[in-house]
Amino acid sequence: MFDNEDSTLQDDTGLQYVDCIRLIDGGQLHKFESLVMKHDLIKMETTTNNKPLLFNAIEHNDENFVRLLLEMEVPLDKTYGVMIQSSDLSMESSIPSLENQHHMIKRLMNAHEYALELNRPHLANIIWKKMNLPSFEERYQNTIRTNDIRKCDNFIRKIRNEKRQYELCKEGIFLAAYAGSVRLLDYFLTRWKIDINIQKQTDDGYITTPILTAITSNQSEASKFLLFRGADGSLKGQFDNALVTALNYNSHTDLIRLLLEKNVDLTARHPSYPKLSLRDYCVITDRVKAKCEIDNYIAKLISNGSYKKLKYLVDHGYTHLNVRLKGKRDGRQLANERYYSNIVKLIDDVEEAKARARQKMNY
Repeated sequence: MFDNEDSTLQDDTGLQYVDCIRLIDGGQLHKFESLVMKHDLIKMETTTNNKPLLFNAIEHNDENFVRLLLEMEVPLDKTYGVMIQSSDLSMESSIPSLENQHHMIKRLMNAHEYALELNRPHLANIIWKKMNLPSFEERYQNTIRTNDIRKCDNFIRKIRNEKRQYELCKEGIFLAAYAGSVRLLDYFLTRWKIDINIQKQTDDGYITTPILTAITSNQSEASKFLLFRGADGSLKGQFDNALVTALNYNSHTDLIRLLLEKNVDLTARHPSYPKLSLRDYCVITDRVKAKCEIDNYIAKLISNGSYKKLKYLVDHGYTHLNVRLKGKRDGRQLANERYYSNIVKLIDDVEEAKARARQKMNY
């Protein structure tokens, strides 16, 4: 009934495809599931002209196999050339003859049309309902939005192929970060061992990570969770590292505080203000709370005697060390009170350099 079917498949994938056909012919559902778990035959169906597996299940009127293949998201828009009988009369004669009364013609059909052709209305109805569902991507996004681990796990496992499941989970961690679902982030990281710093390219051509996605979506709790799980805030996206991104999106101060505590580079610059430090950026864009968090972080470094970190900041262009503190005190006085002479000298050198620069500008 089908023509031009390649019966000499030589590669391993082709042999597995033939095995699938035999399992469908024999109604061996469980063996079929075991086979497709290791071999992505659905991908092969989209890249070859072989007869779709769903057509075989329709021929055998096997509802269980049809439902299984539909759950695996086999392509329903794929067509295949089918030879069918035609009873058209000859245009040259008004008397039908045996030759022109029944001849075979080739017709391209999808699975739904083929089920109707074989008079399988119940299978055609099942396929039709599947065809009228939202797209696979939209259904996956809706599942993520439910914030339900069981529903998400069921959705993924129905794919029944390890490679496709893993690829789906790699996309899922970004969707969970966008939705702010801490439960699903933990699910993808723990159950599927997805790399917490996995990167992908956005539609705008920028690189993003789960934590950058969470920050750009203003999902502070999800962002903090990823930081606690070990996400690297130094990886750069559209607005440089995670700290710059958080400042750009005016994130909550507790997230900014955590990013600073995780030593995300304070010397980075906002791409729209490359000549300004992040503190100056906060001042010019009226991000007062964020500026205070940065000053508190510097004060904490001074209080703890973190000379190496302060020296790193100075060496990379950050000069706002002499921060104002309560009681009309400043960072230098705090360092002097704690007997951190090296930090006192560092602040003095920075202030002296700033004074020379201002004097030079006046000339």
